Amino acid sequence: MSERNIQLTQKQQDLLLRGLRYVRSSIALDARDWSPEVEAERQGQYDEIARVEALLNGAKIVETATV
Repeated sequence: MSERNIQLTQKQQDLLLRGLRYVRSSIALDARDWSPEVEAERQGQYDEIARVEALLNGAKIVETATV
């Protein structure tokens, strides 16, 4: 993944992080029969979410975001 600088307001950051928690919950609650492949796919999705969360947590918080 390439490095990007993002600027968010605190409200935008909170909204995105809350959305990622929802996505993580939907992955966890996805009712599929367990298999090593399903577990590997699920773990990959969790890893992707964690990377996005890390990006958001490292974002520069500004008073007003520019669009």
